[in-house]
Amino acid sequence: MSIVTLSRGSKVGGQKLAEMLAAEIQCHNIISREVLVKVSEEYGVTEKTLIEAMDKPPKIWERSVGNPRHLYLIYIRAALLDYAAQGCLVYHGNAGHFLLGDISWVLKVRLIAPLEQRITLLQKTMEIDRYNAEQHIHKIDDERARWTKFLYGEDWRDPHNFDMVLNLRSLSFTTACQSIKNMLDADEFKQTDQRDAEIANKALAARVQASLAAHPKTASIDIDVSAESGSITLSGLLHSNATHDNILALTKEVRGVLSVNNMMRV
Repeated sequence: MSIVTLSRGSKVGGQKLAEMLAAEIQCHNIISREVLVKVSEEYGVTEKTLIEAMDKPPKIWERSVGNPRHLYLIYIRAALLDYAAQGCLVYHGNAGHFLLGDISWVLKVRLIAPLEQRITLLQKTMEIDRYNAEQHIHKIDDERARWTKFLYGEDWRDPHNFDMVLNLRSLSFTTACQSIKNMLDADEFKQTDQRDAEIANKALAARVQASLAAHPKTASIDIDVSAESGSITLSGLLHSNATHDNILALTKEVRGVLSVNNMMRV
């Protein structure tokens, strides 16, 4: 099976292409808003808060250390990797190419379309005039650009962050879908047993990181977490024995953790 992130601007047609692709490669996990629902259920953050954190650029007061947006991204990455560990994933939500950017064999696709095409689609969807449709598209694109610049220091539209850029100016959705499917057949993006294990390990490590970030006694602690076949390795320098014990106890409670290799120092 395969893992694909599909990045797009407002009203480009990302959902339509994602649905076509998921059907073509027989992938049951086609995810966008669903990842926010999962985070909301598991970590108690409202969907509205998550949507604003994922869509809106930061205000001045939010640009300090400890900004909750970074915390929400830990949760979202954990949820996204949980879906990926099920065997396949087509993700067409925000920032997928950044959230899974450390996995080279995840196929990262950007979908673009001419502005006029996007305006026409938005006018049909929202029943607004051309001027307001164009302003809405520019506003959403600008907010996403400022959001990713703040969190990742990069422009989300930079083609260097993607493996494929598909322009719907002349491509049909069918051709775009087939192009992605063909790319997934390449050795660089095929899932193997080794890659399945890598995803499972990353998903488990991310669950531990999210669990520690969600607990008030360990939320501000910065430690390294890695996983290997159910075994978690924790490393880092701590300030107290109490913090050390809290981290160990919380880690052992995380779903999928079989053992803990404690390399932390106080």
